[in-house]
Amino acid sequence: MRETVWGGCTRRALQAGSAAEMDRGSWVRGCLNGVANAPEQLPTGSVTTRTTDAEMLERFRAWARTKGEAEQVDHVRMLAIVQLTEQDYDVELSTDYSAGSGNPGSESLALSFVEWLDGDHGREGTARNILVLGAVGERLTAQRI
Repeated sequence: MRETVWGGCTRRALQAGSAAEMDRGSWVRGCLNGVANAPEQLPTGSVTTRTTDAEMLERFRAWARTKGEAEQVDHVRMLAIVQLTEQDYDVELSTDYSAGSGNPGSESLALSFVEWLDGDHGREGTARNILVLGAVGERLTAQRI
């Protein structure tokens, strides 16, 4: 039940697109309050926190290089953890990819990251989604983990 509710809330926030992009954590919190039939608790500020994680990025790069995917991970400029709740987070990979008609590089990068993370290479909590962002911060690919 917890997986359905919490996973559904993070998925809904992700699907809200640009409407929720700046503070997906607020969307998740609102969804969880709604599911729990809790009183509406409007946040006084941004709920979502973004922190860079260079160490996690280097671990992913090392793994990808052993798999022969060095060229792919060389496009990644930064990895950010987007904390949605105390336990749930999304991962954003900022790349030098340009927005184009369906960038296949961003999709294969997301799938590689999911494969790597599935081997318990993440951090405490539950990773929900991987987002691959383009050179100017636009969302290229979003993949559920």
